[in-house]
Amino acid sequence: MDNSSLHTKILDLAIAAGDGSFTSRELAEAGYSLRAVSFSSLSYMRLIDSIENELGVYLDPEVDAEHYETIDSVAALVVASGVGADA
Repeated sequence: MDNSSLHTKILDLAIAAGDGSFTSRELAEAGYSLRAVSFSSLSYMRLIDSIENELGVYLDPEVDAEHYETIDSVAALVVASGVGADA
């Protein structure tokens, strides 16, 4: 999966995890910052669960909490966990 596809996949998962509280456009306007669109703790847990199920990686929200602030930082964490251009 290339970086652009991974970014798009995580963006889609984040929007779904947010339960309609923001759109992709609002997230883009916020610099893809989940915090800026008031992503809830429940939404973070849904996002992590979705990433694990869809991409087959394990993410530890307590160890890597700073990596869940933006779509790009989540994508970097996923790549570090083994999903990326070679996957």
